[in-house]
Amino acid sequence: MMSEEEKLSAEEWFKKGLEAGNVDDEIMSFKKSVELDPENPSAWNNLGIALYDKGMQEEAIQCFVKALEIDSKYTDALFNLGYALMMMRRFEEAEQCFERILKFNSNDGGAWNNLGYVQYNLRKYEEAEKSISKAIEINSQDSSAWYNLGLLYYAMERFDDAIKCYEKVLEIDPKNTLAMNNIAIILGRKGKLDEAIELFDKVIEMEPDNEVAKFNKQFLIQRKEARGQKG
Repeated sequence: MMSEEEKLSAEEWFKKGLEAGNVDDEIMSFKKSVELDPENPSAWNNLGIALYDKGMQEEAIQCFVKALEIDSKYTDALFNLGYALMMMRRFEEAEQCFERILKFNSNDGGAWNNLGYVQYNLRKYEEAEKSISKAIEINSQDSSAWYNLGLLYYAMERFDDAIKCYEKVLEIDPKNTLAMNNIAIILGRKGKLDEAIELFDKVIEMEPDNEVAKFNKQFLIQRKEARGQKG
């Protein structure tokens, strides 16, 4: 005699996966769904997301690829594939994914932002600036795009422009300690040690376990002492 679970259809397993309270149940449910209906790209995509959340990146990538084999224009799976590849630092492959998305929808700000971040990592700075600027044009409140533009300008040694970008991040997200930390680093490079130390103190106050800010602050204090500067 079949159990209640054995009677479930692919669609019912898919629904169970969407309603699951933890990642292991999601994986089990979506796996059952694709076993019963291997031609459902959405089930493969959701299985990929669950596997990625579990830290199983390679298996997740295989699922996103499978979803795209079924439906080559499935941009959700294409975005997830690009993101997974980007986070694994497989930037050339990720670039292709985001470029494909933008052929389908040139107004996808998230794809423009991620494409720009990938291009930044590939040292395609001019292209990266255009891509991230396009993301900001689509959504000027995207703090991630402003942050990435700051990273890019820092790499290009356009420090004043980088600071403006990080300040924009903080307008949108006042508690973004990464942006604060990066402004402080630039201030330190410009010799504004007191301002930089003050900003690192603010980061440490917000995040007492932030070892990067503690290290950077100590480094600047040593620079001040070496210069014979007084606080």
